[in-house]
Amino acid sequence: MEEDKPILESASFEFSQEGNCLDGIDEFLTIECKSDLGIDRNENCFYVLKTKKWSIDSSKDLQDLFDRIDKVIISKTKNKIK
Repeated sequence: MEEDKPILESASFEFSQEGNCLDGIDEFLTIECKSDLGIDRNENCFYVLKTKKWSIDSSKDLQDLFDRIDKVIISKTKNKIK
């Protein structure tokens, strides 16, 4: 990695959706991507989920969110190293 370039330390993603059919209240989810050495240095991160309520129909719904984040964060980091 070039030393004169900024280093990505962490990232935060905020998602929203309409509420479920029982409550009808809009829902918000924040997923933070963090790393003890910084995302660019570690080429990876762990996730911190923050929400008051987030409804899903299946585990695939969450996987889709993580896949979307990985496309933005992890894929870009790995491409820099190649």
